[in-house]
Amino acid sequence: MQTFERAVIGGLQLDRADLDESSRHVIDLARADGGIVVTSNVSISRHLRTVGLPELERETSFWTVDGVPLTWLLRIAGKGRFPRVTGTDLMNAVIGHPAANGLRVGIVGAAAAEAQAFYRARGHQHVHGADLPFAEPDSSALIDAASAFIERVRPDVLFVCLGFPKQERLILELRRRHSGGIVYIGAGAAAQMNTGHFPRAPHLLRRLGLEWVWRMGQDPSRLVKRYLLQDLPWLVGMLPVALAERLRSRRRQAVAEPRPLSTASRDRSAPERADRAA
Repeated sequence: MQTFERAVIGGLQLDRADLDESSRHVIDLARADGGIVVTSNVSISRHLRTVGLPELERETSFWTVDGVPLTWLLRIAGKGRFPRVTGTDLMNAVIGHPAANGLRVGIVGAAAAEAQAFYRARGHQHVHGADLPFAEPDSSALIDAASAFIERVRPDVLFVCLGFPKQERLILELRRRHSGGIVYIGAGAAAQMNTGHFPRAPHLLRRLGLEWVWRMGQDPSRLVKRYLLQDLPWLVGMLPVALAERLRSRRRQAVAEPRPLSTASRDRSAPERADRAA
């Protein structure tokens, strides 16, 4: 199974993988022992660093980079370019990947039943979806409904579309209840976006890292507070962390690199070598 370079900034784990590599890795995990995949954006990273979900961090095997601001932080930290892999794109890529033949893909949560009809109309009969009851995190109604779906469908890959951290708490509980090689992916609004409930930003805005502005305009009552009053201050606070990581990386590199001999040292060493040779 393929392994990926992992960067760590302030305790956050992020894997360098593009969309094709990520979808292939999800399929490989599904054919092996399963696992948890987190598509990391600023909101998820903020919660992990400030609130913490230790069990999620222990159990997750693959962390893609969803949010563009995280790619900026990685560059500031001296980690280079990391491709962006969103939950929305990953859902489409896994479902449509030729290597997914024979796998059953499940979608639960917002617009999941509609997503089943959407994908099956496009020839993907291996997709199964079910909406979940509106309930508080960790409620028995929510967990039991998702668990019944797993028992009925037996998915190899399960996209859970409830938003962070509700979907991750559900994933952890489902993983405890159901053994076997299921790959769980928290996908937020992916099913809603792919079925057209929330049209995606134009490609240019996505390339410029401004998709969040587009999303904020679609759902201002919920996202203005999150993006501007919660995510943005956290992101600014992470800049010194990224800069400190860049300095540490440079120091480690300087220590690891052999120092060239000075001219005087080379001149002194030449007679010594001649004496040893004689």
